[in-house]
Amino acid sequence: MKKIFIAIAAAILLCAPQSATAEGLSTKAKAAILVDAGTGNVLYELNADEQLECASVTKIMSLLLFCESEKSGRLSLADTAAISSHAASMRGTRVFLDANTTHNVENLFKAVAVCSANDACVALAEKIAGSEQAFVEMMNKKAQVLGLGASFDNATGLGAANKMSARDAAVICQELLKHNLAFKFGGVWMENYIHPDGRETEMVNQNRLVRFYEGCDGIATGSSASAGYCLAATAKRDGGRFIYVSFGTPGSAARFDEAKGAFDYAFAGFISKTVVREGQQLAGNLAVSGGTLPFINVYAAREFSLLLEKGKEGSLEKELVLLEDIRAPLAEGEIVGYLSISLDGTEIGRVDAVTGQNVDALNFLNAFRRIMVWWLFA
Repeated sequence: MKKIFIAIAAAILLCAPQSATAEGLSTKAKAAILVDAGTGNVLYELNADEQLECASVTKIMSLLLFCESEKSGRLSLADTAAISSHAASMRGTRVFLDANTTHNVENLFKAVAVCSANDACVALAEKIAGSEQAFVEMMNKKAQVLGLGASFDNATGLGAANKMSARDAAVICQELLKHNLAFKFGGVWMENYIHPDGRETEMVNQNRLVRFYEGCDGIATGSSASAGYCLAATAKRDGGRFIYVSFGTPGSAARFDEAKGAFDYAFAGFISKTVVREGQQLAGNLAVSGGTLPFINVYAAREFSLLLEKGKEGSLEKELVLLEDIRAPLAEGEIVGYLSISLDGTEIGRVDAVTGQNVDALNFLNAFRRIMVWWLFA
């Protein structure tokens, strides 16, 4: 079928490096990755697919399931949770929950998000799934759904050989960042946990970037003798949002310094832009053959966002490709073409162009009605 090509002016450039190196970046970690949170484009990676021990960075998966449970209604921040002896027995970073006490779910979530509290994490896992082991099954099932190689033995990463790759962690972080709840407490640096009896426990965010790096608002840290120092961090500024993950860094300070360097590189060289918004009008007053309406408008079926290299914004072209004969009947949302997005003459993406309303086919009855309306009111 013949098609009409309607040119739309050049606007924005996509230039997202997919190579494993980025000039000026280096790491002492066993594995690392720098990702644009919006598009998933990789700016830098090193051994990003190797499955490694991840210590308490495990909690990014726990946090994701907490957020999904809250969104689905399975969990409410206004709920309360009873603290089991198992949850209260957790060691490592904790807020010293007492067994057989009842705590507000929002406070427990805050303790996990701010200071990676193991006891609060297990308490929420038990609240959602009935037991930590049942929750771990949920974690592993979610990893499979996301197509990851990650595997988990517990909800916290404490004393377990939980493993994921740096790329796995970046994918989980992308999923987590779809939830507003993920940002509710991630940027808190220091706060006290208030127990039911009035006792207070100081919570300090283990991710020092939250305090010392502009735009950082999470997500998780971890360390152990076998895993080394681990980090999954995200930062947002006007240029977009980026995720940096590193596993097996030999020193605590080094992981934060390297993350800072990675974020500086991303914000200095790249910017995230939306080429077309969902529902954006792509063309108007297009002729319809054999319809009760003579013209229609068409709209973008989805959003298309790109990571752009600064200074090359003029190299992208957009072109609307429509059917030559748009014929009724048409249903609202029906595809009548697509927006082609190209870089240097090579197509890099398409967005369907859809109708914005129903258009019935013209028949004798509605043709007669149109004639009568014209005759009476013209």
